Amino acid sequence: MSSPSSSTGPDPGPAPGGNPPGWGPPPPHGAPPAQGNGQQAPGYGSAPSYGGGQSFAGDRPGGVMAAAIIGIVMGVLALISLFSLGLLFAFGGFLGVLALLSVAAGIVLLIGGIQVLQGKSPQLLLLGSYASIAIQALTLVWALVSGWGFLFTGFLGFLLPAAIVFLLRQPVAKQHYAARGISY
Repeated sequence: MSSPSSSTGPDPGPAPGGNPPGWGPPPPHGAPPAQGNGQQAPGYGSAPSYGGGQSFAGDRPGGVMAAAIIGIVMGVLALISLFSLGLLFAFGGFLGVLALLSVAAGIVLLIGGIQVLQGKSPQLLLLGSYASIAIQALTLVWALVSGWGFLFTGFLGFLLPAAIVFLLRQPVAKQHYAARGISY
């Protein structure tokens, strides 16, 4: 039995030009490297391109996400304000009723924000925003008439639901929902 002879000599190293022996010239920039048998190695192809501000399937526009997050934050804050509801009723029955209505609108905002994150219609989030705007407007008027003066938190409670309405009424948000067959 004889064993096949093998070359145990030193490795000749790279050929002149920097390539190992038998590899040939390097491929042009951007081309996949050639395999040892002269065939092209399978490439990955080009990366997908997403044109001019359009979102890919399943992605929500930033304005829709922001509206949902604002709604959820306002809803959580409304739930936290339940702890002060008794104190607000102590200051006045009308103030307590406004606070109770504000909590109810906050719960609607919370549920609507969660539904928007789940890809459902933003109609509940919009309705909660409209209700919250109306309640906060009444609270501001009551605060000014009763002598409490200007309440910044009431004004902020007016601006945030207005921002939700603004964001959900943008053409990008409407196109996003129209593409899914949802009208609001």
